[in-house]
Amino acid sequence: MSSATPKQQLMIARQHLDKLAIFINSMVDFFNGANPAIDKELKSIKTLLAGKPDYERAAELSATINSEMKKQSKYMRQHNLATLSQLQDSLRKINDLDAVDADTKSQIKHFIQSLAPESSNVTSPIAQFEKALSLFKQALSNNVVTRSQQDSKDQEKLHQEIIQELQELISPYHASESENKTIAELREKLQSGLAHRELLECCLVMIRFVMRDVIKEASTANKLINDIHKSLSKINVGIKTTIAKSKNRMQQRSAQNKTMRKQIDAIEATLSDSQRIEDLKREAQTHLTKMQSSLKASEADERAEQEKLIVLLESMQKRLSELEDKAQNYKQKLLDQRIQAMTDTLTKLPNRMAYEEKVEATYKQSKQSQNELCMAILDIDHFKQINDKYGHSVGDKTLQIIATQIKKNLNDDDFVARWGGEEFVALMPKSSLTDCFERLEAMREKISQLPFMFKGQRVSVTVSIGLTDMLEYSSIEKAFEQADALLYEAKQNGRNQTKIKDAIHE
Repeated sequence: MSSATPKQQLMIARQHLDKLAIFINSMVDFFNGANPAIDKELKSIKTLLAGKPDYERAAELSATINSEMKKQSKYMRQHNLATLSQLQDSLRKINDLDAVDADTKSQIKHFIQSLAPESSNVTSPIAQFEKALSLFKQALSNNVVTRSQQDSKDQEKLHQEIIQELQELISPYHASESENKTIAELREKLQSGLAHRELLECCLVMIRFVMRDVIKEASTANKLINDIHKSLSKINVGIKTTIAKSKNRMQQRSAQNKTMRKQIDAIEATLSDSQRIEDLKREAQTHLTKMQSSLKASEADERAEQEKLIVLLESMQKRLSELEDKAQNYKQKLLDQRIQAMTDTLTKLPNRMAYEEKVEATYKQSKQSQNELCMAILDIDHFKQINDKYGHSVGDKTLQIIATQIKKNLNDDDFVARWGGEEFVALMPKSSLTDCFERLEAMREKISQLPFMFKGQRVSVTVSIGLTDMLEYSSIEKAFEQADALLYEAKQNGRNQTKIKDAIHE
């Protein structure tokens, strides 16, 4: 039994009640917002227990809150289960993404298995949310890194393609303007390799050169059109003048014919009325003299008119001949420009533009006629090392020799173009895959035996080849991808070889 007096016990009980009131206030603050249905009552009980507590009214209100919390407990359990279910679904979707790494997927899988809520747990699964948020961030971070790496690869591929295109574009300018320092420096940069910003600057320079030629070509075309317009205008004026003179001449002839008729009528009248032969002769002679004079005048006019017409026609013919010569020269110029645009200036082989035009027509024709058609992609092995070790001039000479050998060892019906850099692409129609393989292998052997001498040192230059049957594929692009993949395989397997799909020669 306690020895405390009733007054002391009452004070101790009050202290406990005060501590309990503080605890209840803290709990009210903690659960504020967890269940909107009882937020108002919780605020009320907090007010009753603050300052000078009203325990009696607080006890009554706590009974009401307790009853309401029992009613809401089922709702909160269902809400908790639904929230965890949504969390599991979201994690499963994250786990299905290809960009998420294996370690993160393993962590997500184990966490999903751990999300089995206890039946007595009616509070929000904050710990689970924190863990899920951490996994989301981890997966997102890995995804961003993967995308960044992929974007970097795509940018590098595009960077190299632009360099290749600029190299082809600058070749005609370098051939025709070899003394131009800007073009020479730009070509050297493209061959040596450059950063992204430098590439943009090179693109800007090339755009200026192209625009200069476009404007120059437009000026030439406009001059030709103006010359044609002026010549046709003069011819038109001449024709109109001729027509007007012809109409005037017809009127003169009509007047002369009337005069002649009058003279003839006068002669007839004289013949009828004359009684003496001498008078008849005299009258007839007079009228005949007038008729003869009229005829001579008419002949003179006719001759003068014909001479003028001949001069006009000769002038028109001369003008038309001049126009024809100008048009022919312009046509030849356009033809020369087209040939130049379709030709690689270094190797004198057709370039990529010519290839793209040729492959479309050849592929379509072979599809229609069901003739065989093979594609080969050839690449010079270790070409960058040749450039780096011996210089670009030696590299250019190597490209020229290899291009000559490729052209020399193909059939007349075959087509080969420089694809870019040290790569070539060949179309081989009306030849089976086996026949093409044998011919390319013979070519490859000959190239490997060429006596290349670099700075007094004999160097062996080889090529790797990817070969495929184009008609096995639904598009040119897919056939090219297959040939390129086979070329890559040849490179990976040691170079200096020809690869074909499922080759019996392997």
